[in-house]
Amino acid sequence: MAPIEKTDISVASVDVVLTGDLTSPGEGAPLVVLCHGIPLSKPDPDDPGYALLCDRLAESGYAALFVNFRGCGESTGDFHLGGWYRDLCSVMDFAREQLSFPRVYLAGFSAGGSLAIKYVSENGDVDGVAAFASPSRLTEVFPRQNLLMLIEAARDIGIIKDTFFPPTPDWFFEDISSNEAIDYVAGVSPVPLLIVHGESDELVPIKQARELFDAAGDPKELVTLPGGEHRLRHDPRAMETLLEWLDSR
Repeated sequence: MAPIEKTDISVASVDVVLTGDLTSPGEGAPLVVLCHGIPLSKPDPDDPGYALLCDRLAESGYAALFVNFRGCGESTGDFHLGGWYRDLCSVMDFAREQLSFPRVYLAGFSAGGSLAIKYVSENGDVDGVAAFASPSRLTEVFPRQNLLMLIEAARDIGIIKDTFFPPTPDWFFEDISSNEAIDYVAGVSPVPLLIVHGESDELVPIKQARELFDAAGDPKELVTLPGGEHRLRHDPRAMETLLEWLDSR
């Protein structure tokens, strides 16, 4: 097997610059674009983050592209879902125009999975999309009455840096509500869809995964993980499920 190569990536997305990396086992490998969720705590120096998933994918014969959306990592800008969606579109444009892979898949975690569903519904230019612990309705996870707490937490974590952003809490809530996966999941078909959810998810109830699955067209697959919690990137079963699904394409 050829040595795994890591390449620093920079992507321009309208008014921000996104940073990340490409992990590749060599030419001819399919590409998996990973979409992260909303950080709910400051970075843990002992947590390798998505780099571990990228390495596991590369070891299994898949290239992995991971780019931090605005406000996260070294990427500029301030977190909001509409901005993250534009970032995902920019990352996919970069993957199509600047990289060369025979097949391209999207795999998103939590809110990143919701945005991946929206992207495929509106663009359809992937070979499959996988959503892990992804909310059907993020406005139920972060209802309007809790919005100020989310904004303040985002400031504390550092993904919102501008003192004057967002313009208003109502603007921020509408930005979330316009990116609900339930409004887009039916449009994913005929692109294959994988939904993976922990049965003990403490943040996004498993009923939201079932709601997404019921609203989706074929082909689709729902895998529930007994005892699985929200941060599925820490659950080895999630990666095993993803690899089995990719290998079956």
